[in-house]
Amino acid sequence: MANYLAILFIGIIGAFYYNTFGWLIESWLNNPYYSHGFLVPIISLFIIWMMRKELVDIEKKESQKGLIIFIIGLVLQGMAVIYIIRFLSGLSLLISIFGIILYLYGWEFTKKISFPIIFLLLAIPVPFVDMVAPPAQTISAVTSTNFASMLGIPVVRDGLLLNTPSGSFEVALECSGLRSIISLLTLSIIYAFILEGGLLMKMSIVLSSIPLAMAGNILRITSVLGINNIYGKDIAIAYFHDFSSLLIFSIALIGLFLVGRLFGRLKFKKI
Repeated sequence: MANYLAILFIGIIGAFYYNTFGWLIESWLNNPYYSHGFLVPIISLFIIWMMRKELVDIEKKESQKGLIIFIIGLVLQGMAVIYIIRFLSGLSLLISIFGIILYLYGWEFTKKISFPIIFLLLAIPVPFVDMVAPPAQTISAVTSTNFASMLGIPVVRDGLLLNTPSGSFEVALECSGLRSIISLLTLSIIYAFILEGGLLMKMSIVLSSIPLAMAGNILRITSVLGINNIYGKDIAIAYFHDFSSLLIFSIALIGLFLVGRLFGRLKFKKI
């Protein structure tokens, strides 16, 4: 019976959310801040697959509350369609999926896989990203200029334009550090989940991802200015600019690991 209901619910989800799936895929393909979107559901499914032995042993009991949550999700989808609120549409999709799982398999089962379900939120583009990027852009430009000056690198800032004797560099939206923040935040949540430890440790790891990503971006811009000062603009842009992104992001990842290490020996839990 549960299998037939599952097929029915899949059909309902497909009918109500086909435009939402289209928007999500388009965002993952074209929105540079959410190019990781394809990986999020894969990671969620992988975590659930790793839990499969425990999930099999959990007694499945239908919960009528799940049906109520599912209906609430559909109502929110209706509002999202009427008022063209795409983020709400994505959120209602997760609420509907949560309701279906709760209705078919019960609370204990749903609670067990609550993290991979909540983790799917990271695949939904939030509407205020474009509002956050410009301030992050300015912070990166100002701080990089000050840091470079402290290191003796000649640079004069004019808005978002960093002028040096060898040429000028613009701190564009792509250089705001927001992509690094979103990527490192996603990784920090996975890292915190697989670690054994208390809430303080896990929250510290997740929250530290934001300043670590910003610091890494500032260091990247400063290093480009340093290479420019020594070898010239062509070398800085052609050879170091793209490589520095990967290098500095790797350093930020190490910083994330060290934050966890501050709480003692790291222990990874079995999923």
